[in-house]
Amino acid sequence: MVFQIILSITLEAQLPSGTIAPNFTAKDLNGKNWQLYELLDQGKVVVLEISATWCPPCWAYHNGHAMHNFYTQHGPDGDDQARVLFIEGDPATNDQCLYGTAGCNNYSPGNWVNGTPFPIINSAAVADSFQINYYPTIFVVCPNRKVYEVGQWDADDLWEQARSCPVAAGTNNAGIFDYHTGSDLHEVCGSLELQPGFNLVNLGSEALTQATVALQWNNNTIQTIEWQGYRGLYGEVPISFDVLPVNSAGTLEAKLLSVNNKPADDDPANNSHFSEFTIAEGFNNLQVLLKIRTDQYGAETYWEVRDEQGTVLESGGNQAVGPDGGGKFTGINNGPGAYDNNAIIRDTLNLPGAGCYSIHFVDAYGDGMCCDFGYGYYRLYNLDNPTEPILKGGAFRAYDDRGFSAGMLTPVSSVGASEPKVRLYPNPASEQASLALDLPDPARVSVQILNTLGQTVWQFPAETLTAGNQLYLLPTYQFANGLYWAQIQVDAQVINRKLIIAR
Repeated sequence: MVFQIILSITLEAQLPSGTIAPNFTAKDLNGKNWQLYELLDQGKVVVLEISATWCPPCWAYHNGHAMHNFYTQHGPDGDDQARVLFIEGDPATNDQCLYGTAGCNNYSPGNWVNGTPFPIINSAAVADSFQINYYPTIFVVCPNRKVYEVGQWDADDLWEQARSCPVAAGTNNAGIFDYHTGSDLHEVCGSLELQPGFNLVNLGSEALTQATVALQWNNNTIQTIEWQGYRGLYGEVPISFDVLPVNSAGTLEAKLLSVNNKPADDDPANNSHFSEFTIAEGFNNLQVLLKIRTDQYGAETYWEVRDEQGTVLESGGNQAVGPDGGGKFTGINNGPGAYDNNAIIRDTLNLPGAGCYSIHFVDAYGDGMCCDFGYGYYRLYNLDNPTEPILKGGAFRAYDDRGFSAGMLTPVSSVGASEPKVRLYPNPASEQASLALDLPDPARVSVQILNTLGQTVWQFPAETLTAGNQLYLLPTYQFANGLYWAQIQVDAQVINRKLIIAR
């Protein structure tokens, strides 16, 4: 992330993510009017870069060309799926400041207009309507008019957020959005209770009147929900499944089976959502060494260790960030307990007894601890072997939640004791991809490549393999661009890996 200049010391929050964006009409420096809802109604995702010419981090981000690259790839000269509007939001700044010329009534480090391919608008009214209280602020606005604040991300991360937007297409069409599993954790220690849910969104010009959705665990259907009603374009239906306790590794899938009594709709790409769960790593005693290296913004980091009931046992880092402060972007620099930049912190965690625990890291700016602004990390070690971490991380966004066990002499699950390791690369792939499989024991293995409809497009027949490293070469040159799933079955265990084909 990049340090922010704070505009206001008030406690008023920015426009909350997930709310409806206010419409505006504003004129750019070339005299052209832009209306937000008009762009959204064309099916475009709109990214707002709201800055001030006197703001050094704004200048640094603008000249880092993240937005320029995003617009080049996804604007009208790219795939034409998005638009970018630069908003100068300070009411005390005139147009000359944007050009960096004489007559600027504020401060400007240079010419903001030169080389900028997207519209520049000088409008404090637009900034005010989005409740801006610090610069720069980046918003992604989806065609359904919901707005999401993001960080000073690169073009790829911006596009990943934009791709999560519902975009209308076709006549008979619905999709799964805002999916959640009901748990922060994806590692099973003992038993993990899930309660998946999502918003079913109508993306077709025809009203959504019927839908069948299913929840599957390792390809076995756990629950089916039939919905009937009426939702117009971008209308939403909240779907919530029953509580599902899981005690082994596996794959959870929410799947849309029918739309308006038809088994397929006009865009199947958003009709399913996978979540993979693994067995939690274990520590063989009750003292665990936590080692942290902060990035260039150590004050953004906060962490907690919790027991199975969610009780906080130990914590560290900036208390002004706190457990819910991920992606808050501001107001944290002088908080109590804040770490220095590029610092090494070691902490011995004294756990009260054998059982299941979790560690939760929060990054205030929403860009993790690695790797854009320093190579920060966290690592957990057994005290009797402080050189090889059992659990590690650092490349996340606002939150990273990990489960683990401690003081348990036997494995939590027989599946976890012989967990195979899978690596799929390169990803995205073009002509060929490699699937590396490390088997701790001999096993019966089969591999399938599935499209987003769940159809098999390539498979390797089941065979009994010896323990050790195995390699499958996937002829991805035969696949069309898009999203696929590599489904690996090792004896009774099913492992899914996302595979993207892009040329």
